[in-house]
Amino acid sequence: MARPQRSEEITKRIIDLIVERELPPGAPMPTELSLMEDIGVSRNSIREAIKALQALGIVEIRHGYGTFVGSAGSESLQTWLLFRTRARGATDVGRLRDLLEVREMLETELTRRVATDHRPGLVEELQACVARMKRKGPDAAEADREFHDLICAEAGFDLARELTGLFWDVYRIAESELGGPASSPTATAKRHQAIVDALLLRDADAAAEAVHRHFDEVRKRAKAGPYGGFGVARPVPADSQSLTRSR
Repeated sequence: MARPQRSEEITKRIIDLIVERELPPGAPMPTELSLMEDIGVSRNSIREAIKALQALGIVEIRHGYGTFVGSAGSESLQTWLLFRTRARGATDVGRLRDLLEVREMLETELTRRVATDHRPGLVEELQACVARMKRKGPDAAEADREFHDLICAEAGFDLARELTGLFWDVYRIAESELGGPASSPTATAKRHQAIVDALLLRDADAAAEAVHRHFDEVRKRAKAGPYGGFGVARPVPADSQSLTRSR
């Protein structure tokens, strides 16, 4: 069996070959014999590396057909990220709050960008999601995810969209460990409505502030649970208070 460091080197060489030869997802992989000759290692070493790449989604093994280049979608990271998020040690209060902070940073900036430049139909689609959030049940959670995905898709950054979707899914799985009472459907819809209102006005600052307010509720739950708080809840600006009272 190849040593860990040697296995990593072989895995990296195979990835380099895929990139250098510009093999797209779904393309047949070079044969084991070809990889052995190109890299200069044994058949067993190649097979171990292929298994490692399969776990990452970089390689796909279709039994009876062969080995192909995989799509390497973000789904392959979910198991690793979920474990990393939930694992806690003697001096580690957990990493769920880390995930939430990164997600907040990404979504705040993406929403800020979308606020000043978005297609006419986006607000209507987001409004429909908010209406679905007001009803209890699995569709409310799906509407929540769709709401954020619509904004990320509108921003036009595919990698950011994949990451925020991945973070959202992992958060939902680990949410029960967060602690504190879950938000009511009405309160959830209200926080999302504030984002829609800011987008309707094409106000980037208000949109970013609304996203931050959305995460304030999660911050409260995190503070009450085993993970401790994350980020900083800012006081609501006077202008925001007067705007809320005028609605």
